[in-house]
Amino acid sequence: MKAYLMEAQQPVTDGTSAAVRTRSGACEIDVALTAAAVSGVRVLVSACLRLWGLTELDWRVTLTASEMLTNAFQHARKEDESSVPVKVVLTRTPDGVFLCVSDPRPLLPAAVSAGANDEGGRGLMLIKTLSDRYGCSSTAHGKDVWVTILHSA
Repeated sequence: MKAYLMEAQQPVTDGTSAAVRTRSGACEIDVALTAAAVSGVRVLVSACLRLWGLTELDWRVTLTASEMLTNAFQHARKEDESSVPVKVVLTRTPDGVFLCVSDPRPLLPAAVSAGANDEGGRGLMLIKTLSDRYGCSSTAHGKDVWVTILHSA
């Protein structure tokens, strides 16, 4: 039996809502992710960080979450669909936070070389730079891409 502090449908953008479940030190967000919903999910992640008193990690975690979500939307969504089902798990750890984004596409991310004038291709590099640890793995239902972001020493 799980004891949830909050379980609710939260609006993340017009026409999109997310199932949000929180308990002490953990937050799970299930959303049919659209391009417009990325910022709404980022706001929910930021709210959890504030609730946990981790505002010093806010910009790194929210920017990383935004990049991870954008990558999921761009690369895991089927060409003929306007959204992709995504689960975001944010967990407080003794030394920072763990963030995982799960999507239905099993193909693991690969870094690309972006040119100076390219508009894309820097997301994975940015995720790796902002995080202290990064990883990804195939799952029975797609893949998990995760990071750990630690307090500054």
